[in-house]
Amino acid sequence: MRFGKQFWVEELGEKWALQLKDTLRDPYMGKLMDFLSTEYALNTVYPPRKEIFNAFKFCPWDKLKIVILGQSPHLNGEANGLCFADRYTSTYHSTSLCKIYECIEREYCPQGFYLDFDFTLEKWAKQGVLLLNTSLTTRKESNESHKKPWKKFISAVLNNINEYSPGTIFILWGKEAQALIPHIKEHNHILSFNLPSNEDWHCPNFKEADKIIMDLYRETIKW
Repeated sequence: MRFGKQFWVEELGEKWALQLKDTLRDPYMGKLMDFLSTEYALNTVYPPRKEIFNAFKFCPWDKLKIVILGQSPHLNGEANGLCFADRYTSTYHSTSLCKIYECIEREYCPQGFYLDFDFTLEKWAKQGVLLLNTSLTTRKESNESHKKPWKKFISAVLNNINEYSPGTIFILWGKEAQALIPHIKEHNHILSFNLPSNEDWHCPNFKEADKIIMDLYRETIKW
């Protein structure tokens, strides 16, 4: 099979592939990958093809603690497969990422610049933060262009986390993400706030998540 077990282990990691095996075996996934092959061949698509599944590669299933849900990759070409994040080479950061940085700096380094902040957000992911967009790819011209093709896969990911990873913290920013709240099981945690786009974004979710993680694991996230 073109998209058999080895393909998905390489794309997602062994434990994510095992967790999602029923969905990955569905003919839908072959159609999705064929659709993406055509899109990358004919259009400018973000992120680069090899980075589509970075959210899973950087955050293995057995390290998962937090899910932060975004929408679509940046249209400015700086997307790296992690929601809200930018590439190492980026000289311009999106408004949302700048607001996240300002909030972190204010909360954790109030006396000066937070020089250790990683704008790729890979350090977050490696600590167990799944930075998941509801559409893992998008055409340059439209951030809604690939949303429908990805819907079944993203739903499967969220359902698996909701069911089989008790204690997960769902950080939901904005109305679209918060529509999931009624479906999240009681054995998980929900933190919510508005999207990081206004001028004065004072999001309490980072410290709220730290408190929960300290209670569960006796550690915190180095935001």
